[in-house]
Amino acid sequence: MSTQVFFTGPILIGTQLNWALLGVLMLQVLNFASTYRKERVGIKALVYWLLFLDLTQTALASHFAFCILVSGWGNPLVFIQLPWSSCTVPVLAGFISASVQIFFAWRIYALEGRRNHYILGICGLIVLLALMQSLCAIVNGIREGIDSQLANFPSFAVGVKIWLIGSAVCDVVIAATMITILARYRKMTPWKKTDNIITKLIYHTVQTGAITAIVAIVDMVLFLIYPQYLFHVAPSFVLGKMYSNVVLATLNARTTTPWGGTTSDTLPISGGESHQLQWHTPTTRTEDTTHIVHVSTVTEISSDIDAKNTNL
Repeated sequence: MSTQVFFTGPILIGTQLNWALLGVLMLQVLNFASTYRKERVGIKALVYWLLFLDLTQTALASHFAFCILVSGWGNPLVFIQLPWSSCTVPVLAGFISASVQIFFAWRIYALEGRRNHYILGICGLIVLLALMQSLCAIVNGIREGIDSQLANFPSFAVGVKIWLIGSAVCDVVIAATMITILARYRKMTPWKKTDNIITKLIYHTVQTGAITAIVAIVDMVLFLIYPQYLFHVAPSFVLGKMYSNVVLATLNARTTTPWGGTTSDTLPISGGESHQLQWHTPTTRTEDTTHIVHVSTVTEISSDIDAKNTNL
């Protein structure tokens, strides 16, 4: 097998995955826009900001692929001096990942940070990690734009480590914090429906946190082990899309409740309206017997896990 495949193959695979995930993202944005028309302005701004960044990233990544696979076909020099658009991949990935991670920090703060100083400190840590990894990604992109010779890529190793390890650690901290908070609420709630909702949220948090962290780690490992090739390009092309799709999947996973909220809405209990809620006896959580109770003061799951406050 020609070594040229180690350059062209990852670019082709990364570009195809990039476009596929963009299609998924567009469908998710369309679903969000049609389902949550009364969503708060800040959440809408985040969704369309991510869409703009991802459209830009796909266009520039496609330019990179076109220069290598089409206009530069048969010219080995194209692998020595990469096209200018190659430097935009880490820059845009840094902007997207930081936007998503800071958003989840806000969700954690809205869920528990107002009442718990430890959680407030963790929110601050998440923001610092997000800004650090984003800054490293942007600096690496600028350095690559100034010196885009493939032979000099090993000199970027330190910056790449800080960027991708920082991104993975931030994702793990977000997931672990959310799981801890949700697990505590799950133990506290006597309501059967709320119990099921929180359990689903825990599973969703684990899945989404693992996806982005794994892609970032794979990207870093491929860059460090094979700096002379372009294996790392494939995960780099899709990293930003993974973050954006995680946010939209989280937002679109919410469903409307009978009292007008969403299943990922509020976790503490507050409110003064009367509702009929289902609950199960704490000593027999597995029983099928369902009781109906009429309450006038209920605790809503302030899980900021809703259209008004949204999680990972």
